[in-house]
Amino acid sequence: MRVKPEGMKAASVAVLVFHEQGQWWTLIIQRPSWMREHPAELAFPGGKRDAADKTLWETAQRETQEEVGISLCTSQCLGCLEPVVIAPTGYWIWPWLVGVPARIEPHPNSHEVVQALWIRLENLWRASERGAWGMMYPTDVGVIWGASARIIGQLCPDDNDT
Repeated sequence: MRVKPEGMKAASVAVLVFHEQGQWWTLIIQRPSWMREHPAELAFPGGKRDAADKTLWETAQRETQEEVGISLCTSQCLGCLEPVVIAPTGYWIWPWLVGVPARIEPHPNSHEVVQALWIRLENLWRASERGAWGMMYPTDVGVIWGASARIIGQLCPDDNDT
């Protein structure tokens, strides 16, 4: 769905991945519990498009820098996955797949992120469960569900219809 649904707010996330010793890793953040939207959720760095953002890729770059202190350049962008709609909060999220050469140390902005951690994708796929709202991915720090789970499902090598 590449045409923005009517009334939805455009947003972008950066799905950072790197490969090390035969394993793929991705960066997940935990949002603070006091946030108005998506409190305490495990997610990818990202957020709502600002008027100053020329593109949704710029939104992902800006938000990743703001939230975890990681600068992204265009040459790292591997492309955009299928956008995801979050109907209850009215967001239309563009997930940008970003290749990084190695584990980059995140520096979480405490106003927006409780913690940021690298998680092995294989561990997520192996632990996946089907819940009331679709696929869920248990981790040591909580469960990834909703839009973030649907994005992870797009990375999964098998067709588990997330």
